Amino acid sequence: MNRTERLLDLITYLLNAKDPVPWQEIKNHFSDDYARGVEESNQRKFERDKAELVSLGIPIDYQAVAEGRKEGYLIRKEKLFLPEIEFAPTEASLLMLAASAVIESESFPYREQLESALNKIIGTQNRFSVPSQIAISVQNRPQASQLSGLLQQIQEALDRRKTITIRYHAFSTGDTVERKVNPYGLIFRKGNWTLIGWDHLRKGLRSFVLTRIKGPLSPVKRPGTPDYEIPQDFSLGSYLNRQPWELDVHEPVAVRLRIAKHRIPELIAQLSSAEPCEDHIFEIRVTNTPGLISWVLSQKTDVEVLGPAEIRQELRRVLRSLV
Repeated sequence: MNRTERLLDLITYLLNAKDPVPWQEIKNHFSDDYARGVEESNQRKFERDKAELVSLGIPIDYQAVAEGRKEGYLIRKEKLFLPEIEFAPTEASLLMLAASAVIESESFPYREQLESALNKIIGTQNRFSVPSQIAISVQNRPQASQLSGLLQQIQEALDRRKTITIRYHAFSTGDTVERKVNPYGLIFRKGNWTLIGWDHLRKGLRSFVLTRIKGPLSPVKRPGTPDYEIPQDFSLGSYLNRQPWELDVHEPVAVRLRIAKHRIPELIAQLSSAEPCEDHIFEIRVTNTPGLISWVLSQKTDVEVLGPAEIRQELRRVLRSLV
């Protein structure tokens, strides 16, 4: 048999054994693998297999002979299987509450997987629900079905490490340009999806807001052969903590903001990368103007854009569209 089958059979054999199994019995059971040729070579082969299983988390131990104990190899089931997770009713309800915001949205592409995971964690026989005192409403966007399909295509390309070609509408120029991207990860933040990947055009890591990708992706070629590897030093978490205006959507623009004095202590954490200029005035590096405008509007009159002029004009345009 091949090595994978032998390892699986060895696990099954030791798990089903009521007592520790001596080396001689293992040899007899796996005679085609451990009982041919030189004894020393057979033992080394078994030790290599055992080391491989241990590295995979299978706790194979050797029990020495002692009074009242048998000698041999065994898998201690208490080390192999994790204890069953038990949630108190309140804990389970809060877990359901945290997931309900996305489960209720038909556009979320991983709804079935999330529901399946919750059922496995909480249990189907005693399933908990969101507390009746709390109501959750999720607004499905008009482009929900298109976005869901696009997400599934990108996720498949990411799993297979396949380069994708997208038609991307750039906010800075208003042009739709074809871009080749190696997907590195997807971020879901505040209801918006962003693709992080290596941009062949810009020769660097870039962020792509999925709502700006036009149309479905073209089918990938040779889906079974990966096109790239994600660098070991890449961290998707570092992008998750970025502010909305820091996502790489367009070339950097220096923007000056005036912050109301009473809001500075509250907003200073979000402005950690900003350069203080004058009293209450900060300069930030913006690579996602829509993200900045959305944030400024959420601060009402406590944040004012001083420049450049084109950002102020875009802010006025957005405000007029809301009136």
